[in-house]
Amino acid sequence: MASGAEQPLWGLIPAAGKGTRARPYTETRHKGMLDVNGKPNIERIIGIMRDDLQIHDIVIVLGHLGDSIRSYFADGSRFGVRLHYVENRELDKGLAWSILLARQYIDTHFCIMLCDESYLSSNHAQLLQFPYEDALFTCAGLKVDDEALIRKNFALVQHEGWLQQLVEKPATVPNDIMGSGTFVCSPLLFARLEEAFARTPTYVEFVSLLNSLLQAGERGRFFPLTGTYVNINDRDSLALARYHDRDLRFVSCRKVLLVYAEGDEQGIAFTIERYRETGVFDRILAVLPADSALGDRVRQAGAEVIACPPGCVLYGEKLQHALQQLGEDIVVITEADYSFSSRDVAKLFAYLRDADMVIGTRTTRQLIEQGSTMRGAVRLAHAALGKLMELLWWDREARFTDAGCTFRAFWRSTYETIAPQLAARGPAFSAEMMIACLDARLRVIEIPVNYFNRSASQIRAYRNPQTFWSFLRLILRKRLARPRRS
Repeated sequence: MASGAEQPLWGLIPAAGKGTRARPYTETRHKGMLDVNGKPNIERIIGIMRDDLQIHDIVIVLGHLGDSIRSYFADGSRFGVRLHYVENRELDKGLAWSILLARQYIDTHFCIMLCDESYLSSNHAQLLQFPYEDALFTCAGLKVDDEALIRKNFALVQHEGWLQQLVEKPATVPNDIMGSGTFVCSPLLFARLEEAFARTPTYVEFVSLLNSLLQAGERGRFFPLTGTYVNINDRDSLALARYHDRDLRFVSCRKVLLVYAEGDEQGIAFTIERYRETGVFDRILAVLPADSALGDRVRQAGAEVIACPPGCVLYGEKLQHALQQLGEDIVVITEADYSFSSRDVAKLFAYLRDADMVIGTRTTRQLIEQGSTMRGAVRLAHAALGKLMELLWWDREARFTDAGCTFRAFWRSTYETIAPQLAARGPAFSAEMMIACLDARLRVIEIPVNYFNRSASQIRAYRNPQTFWSFLRLILRKRLARPRRS
C-alpha cells in the first residue's frame, strides 16, 4: 500500500467563520484564537501539523477578525513553519469555499484541520504511515459514547477502512463513530469543489459534498483517530478543552507556594513546614518587605526569599513584585502565620482543573476557628463585598461570599492574562484579581476553607474601615469602567 511519505503534506486551516455559536466569547476574538491554557487553539493545531505530521507549509484562510490571526502568527517563523494567508471575502459560501481558495498554494496532498477543534494525546502522527494516497480523501473519525455529539457534528459509516457514507448532523445515528475536522485530501479535490460551485454558486456543504462523491464512486478512507477531542463552539466546550489539557498535565506541572508576610510573623517557619509536608510544591517562597528580619528563619526552614525593594510594602504591590519573577505553572498564595490550613491545598487543586482561579472563602461558619475575629461585622463586610461583586458581574455567573480571602490557587496562564489589569497596591488586590478574571471571561470558583485567623500583623495593617472602603471603591470603579459589551 502507498503511504503518503513521497511528498511532504501541506497544512490547511480554514479560519474564516464568524464563530457565532461561541458568542459572546467571539464577539471581539476569533474563535480559533480562544485561549486554551496560554495558547490560542490555532497555535495548538499548528503544533500538531508541525510536530506530528512534519508539515512545514500551512495555508490559513482568513475572514472574520482575520487580522488578529495574521498579527499573532505573522509568517510563522516564530512557530517553526511557513504560513501563507488567503482572504475569504464570501463567508456565506461556507467551509468548502475556504478550502477551494487554498488551491493557489497547494498542488500536493494536504491535511485540513479546523481551527476550533482541540486535540490532546491524539494519534495524528500515524497519518504519515497511513495509505491516504489511495483515496480522494481520508476522514479521521473517533469513537464516542454520546450520540448527541454525533448529531451536532457528522456521522461516519465505514467498512474495513473504506468510507461508505458521511451524514452531516444526522437525525438517526448509525453507529458510535463521529467524524472530526481532520481530513487528508488529494489535490484533485479542488477540481471537485470547483465543479460543485459551478453547479451551486452560493453555498456548498463540505461533508455533504464528500458524501455525494462517495456515492458517485470516488474512494474515501477512514482513519481511526484516538485521543481526546473537543469541538470548541460555546462556553462549556471551551471550559472542557481547558479541563482536559490541565488534567493531562496536572501531575507534571510545576507548582509554587507564595507565603505572604508583613515581615514580623514569628510562626513563618511553622507555616513553611506544614505546607512542605504536603509534598506537592516544587518551590516555596516567602515574600518579605525589604527591612524584614525573617530572611534567615525562612531559609533555615528550607524556603526561598523574595525580598521586596524599599518602598514596596503593601499587600498588592508586594505580590505583584513576586508574581513577576515566577515561571511555575501553578501558583498558590497563603499567609505566613498559618491562617489557612495546608490540608486545604488539596481542595484548591481538586477544583483547579476546572477553573482558572480557585479562591477560598472564610465566611463558612463551621470552618472558622472558635475565637477567631472573622466574625460578626467583619464576616458580614467581606460577605457583602463578595455578593456585590457577584451582583455587578452577574452575567459571568460567579458566586462569591468573600471578597478578601487571600488563600487561592491559579494558573500561570491566568496571571499572564489578567496582569495588565492589576494596579491595586493594597489589600484590594485580592478582589481585583477576581474581577480581572471575570472581565476576561475566565472561570473563578470559590470553595470553603478552614480559617484560623492567626495573622495579627495583617489584622493590624488591614482590618479597619479604610480597607473596606478601598475594596468598595475598587469594585465600583472596575464595574463603571467595564465596557457595556465585553
